[in-house]
Amino acid sequence: GDPTGPDAPKPSQPETPELTFAVGTPLTHESTYTADDGTVLLHTNYELPQLELRTADGALYEPGAAATQSAAVAVRDAFNAEMERCYAAVLSNESELAQEARDHYGSDSMSFEYIYYEDELLGEVVYQTDGLISVLANAYAFYGGAHPNTSTLTWSFDLTTGEFLTLDGLDAQPSTDSALGESLTHTLAMAVLEQIDAQGLSEYYFEDYASYIFDLAANASFYFNDKGMTIVFDPAVIAPYAASAQKFEIPYSRFYNALDSHAQSLLDVPQDEIIIADYYTTKTLWSWFNMTTPPVDSGAPGITVDGLPLARVMLGDVNTLDELRALLCEHVSAELADEWLATGRFVESDGALYAACADRGSDITIDTESYLVAWNGDAGEIMQTITRREWNDETGDFVPVPGSETYYGYPFTTMNRHAVFSAFPCPY
Repeated sequence: GDPTGPDAPKPSQPETPELTFAVGTPLTHESTYTADDGTVLLHTNYELPQLELRTADGALYEPGAAATQSAAVAVRDAFNAEMERCYAAVLSNESELAQEARDHYGSDSMSFEYIYYEDELLGEVVYQTDGLISVLANAYAFYGGAHPNTSTLTWSFDLTTGEFLTLDGLDAQPSTDSALGESLTHTLAMAVLEQIDAQGLSEYYFEDYASYIFDLAANASFYFNDKGMTIVFDPAVIAPYAASAQKFEIPYSRFYNALDSHAQSLLDVPQDEIIIADYYTTKTLWSWFNMTTPPVDSGAPGITVDGLPLARVMLGDVNTLDELRALLCEHVSAELADEWLATGRFVESDGALYAACADRGSDITIDTESYLVAWNGDAGEIMQTITRREWNDETGDFVPVPGSETYYGYPFTTMNRHAVFSAFPCPY
């Protein structure tokens, strides 16, 4: 037969071994420039991480030039290329900085005791899973003047796609909370504002600080860690330079359900944190029936029922009471969903949902909250502990009340690792 015909044996191709990503030898550079008399003029120090591939036995994997490039190699190269780009950018400025420092040292404006210039960018991997790697880099620059400049650079990299993550990108796909009218950036912004309020920081911030917080993607850096997400505002963004950078640690339980399913798959989030995240999501549903107005379209025509004006509810594809019930049953039992719906809070008319715009305040005597998940097989219960506060006329502020209250009434079963609650006794 024809050895080159369709039935001819195909030449064997080398198989790509099972590979894992590891942090490799970083890009590093450190230099010191001095004047003729030995005075230090400039010190630079740069370090950025690089990725490498390892085989199952821990050996470094480097395919030959003629070998078929695997997807893992392309992902590694994409990450390393970005680190190399940033590294080259700071290196390209070094000689110019050295000349500026030399000119300053020899000028009439030189202070009696010369303070040498410094330029640093030190980055490290702060979080890594099988699907994600997060890098935090701190930049420090002093070129004379009253004070140095500091800033933060962060990268979160998807090891499954070879793409860098952005807050806008994480907001782009549907998530559990997006179906409830809550975007990821809004969820994170509200968590930041709660921390600011709890710590009494707002009086030290710029008057318009909240507008920057609600535009996180443009004004803040973020990175993941083993406990959640850290959001960083550089000095002079929401607070004066003297206040330094403002950092906020947001636990996974506060935003996990606002991530799309792909982003969730990249993270190693403890099961207890997922259950507490489900509590916060269900609390949003509970509030629509007991405390707050659901998301409404203020520009859409409303209806009037029994003399009460109702606004058009905006919940994505949820436009009927049956669809609303199906949404509720993803988070609470059918019995509890029917109990909430029986309040008549929502009205269906011509294939749309309507509700009254009516909010009530929360219990301002509640000071702090904490949660503990107790398991019984695949089911369990959330225990909620709150502390209270009371107003003190002498101090003109709230002061803590000794003791605490614990609520044991949040029983749940699990479905696809998420909680479905059969009772929800919020103390608000």
